[in-house]
Amino acid sequence: MDEPMKKNEKSSHYSISERLSLLIFVISSGLYILNVLIGKAAIHWGWEVFHLGNVGEMLILLIASISVIAAALHREAAEDSKQETNQQ
Repeated sequence: MDEPMKKNEKSSHYSISERLSLLIFVISSGLYILNVLIGKAAIHWGWEVFHLGNVGEMLILLIASISVIAAALHREAAEDSKQETNQQ
């Protein structure tokens, strides 16, 4: 049978919103890295391919940072509410 969680033990279960935020972070970070590699290859080998400019890269990094911060804040709020319920 499942034993109740101890006071200091943390849960490793992520909520749907945390998973979505982390997925957005992984996708946007991957797009940024892919764009940088494509840009480097275009410069090195003289390719004429589309890649995002400075503004596009900034927007991708902005989305990545907002999503990882949102996931961290949501996780912290969930832990705080769990601790309040355990104290009562």
